[in-house]
Amino acid sequence: MLIVAGALLILVPAVMTYINTKRNNDVIEEFLKQTEEALSAIGNEEVEDIGDEEVEVFYIPPELGGIGETAPTITPSSEASREDETLESPVPVKKPRMSKEEMLKRTTGILIIPKIDVEMLIMDGVDEDTLRVAVGRLPYTDNLDEVGNCVLAGHRSYTFGKYLNRLNELDIGDKIIVRTKDKTLNYTIYATKIIEPDDFSIIEKNGDDKILTVFTCHPPGVGSHRLVVQAKQD
Repeated sequence: MLIVAGALLILVPAVMTYINTKRNNDVIEEFLKQTEEALSAIGNEEVEDIGDEEVEVFYIPPELGGIGETAPTITPSSEASREDETLESPVPVKKPRMSKEEMLKRTTGILIIPKIDVEMLIMDGVDEDTLRVAVGRLPYTDNLDEVGNCVLAGHRSYTFGKYLNRLNELDIGDKIIVRTKDKTLNYTIYATKIIEPDDFSIIEKNGDDKILTVFTCHPPGVGSHRLVVQAKQD
């Protein structure tokens, strides 16, 4: 019985990871299929949950998540629940996974970072359900393909290659691609930095360029700081 119990402890998380990863990949595939159809329709020739892995989660308060109206602040992360990929909360609660239909409905684009093999859904919001399955656009920041600063937050997995685990490998000059339903947006990284959790500079407006800011926890397993990558749309 002990052997069987041990086997289940190993197999169940692996099976859940497979199921959730497949679900996310299905949504990405369907979104890209719709993108191809939209691009084809307008004659564009420039077309070029991720799972139950443990992630370095970090708390994004209501002020930054669009619930409150007070000044934004980003507070330090603390130890994550091993059973739930959620944002920090006083009592971790297991919640139903977002359905494929809802994920597809809420997806506004696909974040593609070729150098580190990232392909993630983009959704609006940074609530716990959203960040389980996607990178989330912070409310009050600009939309994709707009002059300004579109800020995306994402979890960082303890597992190599999952979520934004390898974001630290990016350098100035590397490329980021965002696929929306009607176009492909190409960005070139111009800045990478590590900041304090209460450094608000990453959400500052930009009146001249179309900036994409992506950030996650740093370092893995601690999450005391924020790793930030900023790119300018070509």
